[in-house]
Amino acid sequence: MIMILKRLAIFLLMNALVFTLTYSLYYSYNKIKHKELEEYIRVNLYHIFDNLELVSSFYANAETVTLDCGLHYINNVGVYTPKKGDVKALSKGVDSLSKNLKDLIGDELWSLGIIDNNKSKTNTIYFSPLRVTHIQIFLNSDFDFFNHILNTEKLPSTYEESLEYGLFRQTEAYKESFNHQYVRSIYYPIYIDRKLQALLLLDVKSSLYQAWTENFNDKQFTVFTTEKPVNSELLNKIALPYTKNDHLSVYINNDLLWKYSLLFSLILTLVIGYISNSLNFVINLYQKDNMTQCIRRDIIEPKLRKKMLNHQAILMVDIDRFKSINDNYGHDYGDQVITTVAEILKDNIRKADKCIRWGGEEFMLILNIKDAQVVKNKAEQLRSAIEQQSALDMKITASIGVAIAEQNCFSQVLERADMALYHAKNNGRNQVVFL
Repeated sequence: MIMILKRLAIFLLMNALVFTLTYSLYYSYNKIKHKELEEYIRVNLYHIFDNLELVSSFYANAETVTLDCGLHYINNVGVYTPKKGDVKALSKGVDSLSKNLKDLIGDELWSLGIIDNNKSKTNTIYFSPLRVTHIQIFLNSDFDFFNHILNTEKLPSTYEESLEYGLFRQTEAYKESFNHQYVRSIYYPIYIDRKLQALLLLDVKSSLYQAWTENFNDKQFTVFTTEKPVNSELLNKIALPYTKNDHLSVYINNDLLWKYSLLFSLILTLVIGYISNSLNFVINLYQKDNMTQCIRRDIIEPKLRKKMLNHQAILMVDIDRFKSINDNYGHDYGDQVITTVAEILKDNIRKADKCIRWGGEEFMLILNIKDAQVVKNKAEQLRSAIEQQSALDMKITASIGVAIAEQNCFSQVLERADMALYHAKNNGRNQVVFL
């Protein structure tokens, strides 16, 4: 239970450290990327403006057709003319432009229209898509949409004015009175021979910039938003082109920043833990003897020779009469005896202690015990466990030499443990001697 709690505490501490680092790096990453978001939005806007400018060309070159008064549906475009007469055949161009804009704007495209103030001074209106609300307005009104928009939005009425103030005009977000949809309108006056002939009207949902921001987030793995959440930080205000001092506020969504940082840190901590365990497994595999899975002498002895031991005990364990076992029963059986003793030793010591295969049938135990009587009891327990084993069909015994270190170098303690083992062997075997 204590070991589990210890591991949990280490995991939580590591996760806290990784989270702090991850949060700082992710926050800095977003701070760097917000300039790219600003450029991304501007580029998308200018792609829209570039497409809208094509209207002048197909308007100037459009042929005329005769239509009865009323509402018509031509080339997927609604065409409304208040009286019978010749009108420009713009529906194919409007349909093509609408499809191009759909690729740029997606579902945020609300409507695209051209209001033509034709020679008869009546408004011919082209709309894609043609919505029910549009139909109701057209059929129930003889309103002069062209001049109303021109005056309300204060659009340039002459070509010279458009050069001074810019051809396009983008409104702030507003709610349409007839369908309650929040939109932004982009107006583009169409001049022929420097005379204003028509108005192009593009309505996009007010959520367009947020949709672009979310698309940018998906590609760049950022957490920006243009719709201020409760827990947010204002990063920048982007000046929108062709508007009257309208800005787009860009925020960092701190809730998402915390959420993703925590997720990253958990994954990273688990990955680090997995890699650490894998490395430890490989290292331990390399350090262990193939037969007994005890630590190899050639791996650990150079390190031990440089160490000072304090409040530790060295136990030298040697299987009694092992040569006669090999001679009488064969080397394969001798190997079974060695592995059986190794298992008994490992099963009866703690994880922090060390079990080393020191020679063919000889083992060294390094125990983290400073009390002499406890060490003697442990050595006697090990000797008895070997004598009473039942895994083999014969009785085996072992002699054990014990020495305790109190701020001694390893070689000194090993010399005393070897001397104790020597006395155990020469005084009848199957016993523990303490020096």
